[in-house]
Amino acid sequence: MLRINNLSKNFDDKEVLKDLSITFPNSGFVAICGPSGCGKSTLLHIISGFEKPSCGEIIFNDIAHSISMSFQEPRLLPDRTALQNVNFVLGDKKATLSRAKELLVALDIQDVDLYPDELSGGMKARVSIARALAKKTDIYIFDEPFANLDKETALLCIDVIKKETAGALTVAVLHDTDLAEKISDRVIYLK
Repeated sequence: MLRINNLSKNFDDKEVLKDLSITFPNSGFVAICGPSGCGKSTLLHIISGFEKPSCGEIIFNDIAHSISMSFQEPRLLPDRTALQNVNFVLGDKKATLSRAKELLVALDIQDVDLYPDELSGGMKARVSIARALAKKTDIYIFDEPFANLDKETALLCIDVIKKETAGALTVAVLHDTDLAEKISDRVIYLK
């Protein structure tokens, strides 16, 4: 179980999160929704260890808490193909290329040898999702994974994410509250 106790985060004078407490389950799909600027992405960055809280604590009980994250912007390695970007997190081995390709094809990326500058925004988002899913972890974090995707492609990605993360905890920031309610086991609304 992942627990957040009395967490606050300030950037200089700006308070982004204040006295937030949440208990997450060991597994399932949890969506975080709320208006722009309410701290959704900041919360994900704190959970993943990229940001430190100003005060409060994060407690990982009963899980080893290995984490995989897909950022709001894809952050792909520009000198590697889509396939190589996904395979990179698998140790960049020849033996893992089939797993990397399997994920990309499942997310409807057929030409796995394109470089990031040859990919559309939606394709980059799907490569980022595939990269986050490549390794089996305890917690998967997705920051607005469907922002650059049409509804049909988003639904395809949701199916793949749910299949690949079964038994783990998945936390995703989603702007579409209707979608969040439809696909999530739990929705947390931040103000």
